[in-house]
Amino acid sequence: MAMINVARPPPPIAGSFYSISRFSGLPVGIWPQRQRGCGKQLLCVFSFLVILMGAVGEILYGVLNLSNLVSALEAFCPGCTKAVCVLKLCHFFWSQPHWYALKQRVRQQLWSSQDAAAQRILQRSSRAAHRFSLLLFVSGMTTNTFFNALPLIKALYRYIYGLEGQVELPFNIILPGFATQPRWFPLTYLLLFASGACTVFTFSCVDGFFLCSCMYISGVFNVIQQDIRETFLPLIKVDRATGGMNFVVQQRLADIVERHNAIIDLCTDLTRQITVIVLMHFLSAAFVLCSTILDIMLNSSSLSGLTYISYSVAAMTQLFLYCYGGNHVSESILSTTGSYITLLKTFL
Repeated sequence: MAMINVARPPPPIAGSFYSISRFSGLPVGIWPQRQRGCGKQLLCVFSFLVILMGAVGEILYGVLNLSNLVSALEAFCPGCTKAVCVLKLCHFFWSQPHWYALKQRVRQQLWSSQDAAAQRILQRSSRAAHRFSLLLFVSGMTTNTFFNALPLIKALYRYIYGLEGQVELPFNIILPGFATQPRWFPLTYLLLFASGACTVFTFSCVDGFFLCSCMYISGVFNVIQQDIRETFLPLIKVDRATGGMNFVVQQRLADIVERHNAIIDLCTDLTRQITVIVLMHFLSAAFVLCSTILDIMLNSSSLSGLTYISYSVAAMTQLFLYCYGGNHVSESILSTTGSYITLLKTFL
């Protein structure tokens, strides 16, 4: 892998390079880095344990309460999301060297295109990735806030109107009996809040990483198309090319083909790493979306309905980002291939 020229100032795209994904991955200890200290390892272990606790407890609650369809669905939806996030977190944790190497290869491709026109193309792709990653993070965190605020709002309502108090948790979940006792209840509530927050941080990091990688790769393909056109532009303006002009074109084409091959290898490696995650995500998302819509239809509580509307937005945003990123890469590859074919037809 070619080294990045540290003497050269970073391009404008450096400020937004995986910014939301990095922000989300650091608190749960899965952001790809060259060296990982004990603190990062402990954060990852804690995140794994609280997400796993939520996934197992909520799915178990849904299985044991199928007679009450609304309660079961309210447990299954976040439970399935957390189960998939356990997979995402483990995959990112165990494959840290591969993700770090892939990130550095993407950086090398972006940093190698320093001219203003190329940076404008790359910044357009980067802005789109940044905005959609931010949308995913905000929708996920909003949903987690609704889940955790709803029991507190209900408790405040009962207190104001002098009604009998009830023990309510943010999620429908099976827990040991002592966890809901007054002495341990605040800690239990905080752990469930942490379970939801770590879930949001995990899927924002992993899904955002995939989206940003796809958008950066798409931007590099667009830069390659521009370089192909600029390479052959001098030949279009003359009736007969000189030996010197042919040599320059040959050298530039060799560089373009080398970059093209490198970015194709990058696509192949990204596909190999992300395939299992995408498969599990789409299988679970189909169930989660259907369950969420059914829960909205059956639920008579307006606050719970608002929570699951927000949940649906977050789930559909995740699906959209995978489709959006993959589609951009596919279209860029076809467009770049079309540029080669057009020029071959012109000069042959």
